Amino acid sequence: MKFQIALLLILSSFLGFTDAQTTCNCNDALQKIILKIESEYPGFDIKTKDKLLYDSVKHNTTKAATEDKEPSECLEILKSYIDFFKDRHIWVLPNTIGPQQSINTKTTADPAKKLANIDLKKFKDHASKITNEIEGVWKDEKYEIGIKKLNEKEYVGFIIKADPNFWKPNEIKFRLFTDGTYEYYLQDRSLQKGKYEVHDGGLLYFDTIISAFTRQLPLARLTPTDIENKINETNGFFIKRLTPRTTIVKMKYFSYIFVDAIEKMIEKNKALLENSEFLIVDVRDNGGGTDNAYQKILPYLMTGPSRSVGVEYLASPTLITTSEKYLLGLKKDIDKNKDEIEGLENRIRQLKADPGKYVNYDGEKVHVNSILPTPKSPSQIVVLANDHTASAAENFLLLAKQSKKTKIVGIPSSGVLDYANAMFFEYGCDNYKLLMPTYRSFRLPNYPIDNIGVQPDIYLDEGIEDWVKFSVDYLEGTN
Repeated sequence: MKFQIALLLILSSFLGFTDAQTTCNCNDALQKIILKIESEYPGFDIKTKDKLLYDSVKHNTTKAATEDKEPSECLEILKSYIDFFKDRHIWVLPNTIGPQQSINTKTTADPAKKLANIDLKKFKDHASKITNEIEGVWKDEKYEIGIKKLNEKEYVGFIIKADPNFWKPNEIKFRLFTDGTYEYYLQDRSLQKGKYEVHDGGLLYFDTIISAFTRQLPLARLTPTDIENKINETNGFFIKRLTPRTTIVKMKYFSYIFVDAIEKMIEKNKALLENSEFLIVDVRDNGGGTDNAYQKILPYLMTGPSRSVGVEYLASPTLITTSEKYLLGLKKDIDKNKDEIEGLENRIRQLKADPGKYVNYDGEKVHVNSILPTPKSPSQIVVLANDHTASAAENFLLLAKQSKKTKIVGIPSSGVLDYANAMFFEYGCDNYKLLMPTYRSFRLPNYPIDNIGVQPDIYLDEGIEDWVKFSVDYLEGTN
């Protein structure tokens, strides 16, 4: 389930999971999760048609979830219960919020927050003279961070500027270790770990959370264009000419945070796309995100209208409450978000009108997409997909398969599309988090994708190691 990690971390940061102020023992946690799934999981009725089997799993996990279970043991029991549903949009996670450990720090009133004991003015005055490739001042869209070496094995990244609602100057944001690993605190103070890379002394990249910082002091040697291209390529986005006839488009994620980057990349390479005879679109390992992410590439792939099957949302208390919270955030900039606010308000009214029932927001089970093909585009296209191509990326495959000039090449996709739009559900315990989908597809029960996947038009067996080379040879007629 590795493909889901990036999406999950983004959801965690975006939704800002709220603690329920209750720590539950294992049995209480299990029973509350069971109640939440049985009442608010859109796939529950379909997945539990074999009542005897479901009741047996529930009985066995309840018997195992004794009050004295250690957290790690309990987590495995909770997972064994949700594994019954075979839905990789359901997750149970430990809530890792807790006090940060630090060197040379002083405690604030909140034990979950620690301050690096650093004079920010002196640090910034000195930063332009630093020769170390890691130390200095770094920025991304949300944070201005100072990085200081603590010892031979560790650097600390601390807040210089950030949203004052969540961070204060000098609070520790992350730690970098000389073995290439990091510890990074998200907005909710949950701890994430992974590996980092420093590129050309000007780009700091965190792999698991898919985040990049650019160096401000000392000034990075990279130009703004170099930085943009490097960030895109590191994140898994690029468009390159492979041969005089064939171009490749790589899109590793369809997450909301990458929509602008994808659209800019496609617009920037418009001439290349229009004048390429053949095109390879590589969505291997793309775990999904939003369907908005791939809209700009579709006119190069499609040969006419396409059909997509709609979804229906379960009007659960959690979906209604979460939607209302998101609406409040949008209203902070009502002019910028006017259309989105109006649409969300309408959906909330529909949910509230039919609590506990399924709601189809627009009343249509099937949508006909009138995608206007570009006047000039590649004549033949290959879309590469593997068993880590999931969720919204599988929606992309289903659309691409309807084009007369496009073939899906690879192996069956991940198969995680029938129930989606996952969010965190509060259920009365703060020591574990529960992530669940909120809708089900109208494809069900006739055309399930979960645990089956979207099938390729051309299957690549294990004897084919270089899928890109195979695709070039196939398109250019050399194999």
